[in-house]
Amino acid sequence: MAEELTERLSDDEMRQLIKLLVRYCNSDLDQFDDWRVTLPWGEAYISISNALPPGVPRDAFTEVWPFSPKLRESNG
Repeated sequence: MAEELTERLSDDEMRQLIKLLVRYCNSDLDQFDDWRVTLPWGEAYISISNALPPGVPRDAFTEVWPFSPKLRESNG
C-alpha cells in the first residue's frame, strides 16, 4: 500500500481526483475547508474555498474544471 501512495497519478486517476473534488465542492463545501496531510517528508496543506484569498488574482489558479484539452479524456 505504501508503494502505491508514492507513485505519480495516472491521467485517469488525475481526472477522477478532479471529478471527486468538483463533486465535493458542489455538494459538501460550505465556505472553506483546510486539510493537513502528514507525509514521510513533512506535511502538506490543502485549502479549498469558494472565495479568492485577499490580494490573489484569479489567474493565479489553474482551471481544471471543466477539463482543459490537456486533461480531457480521449474517449470523451
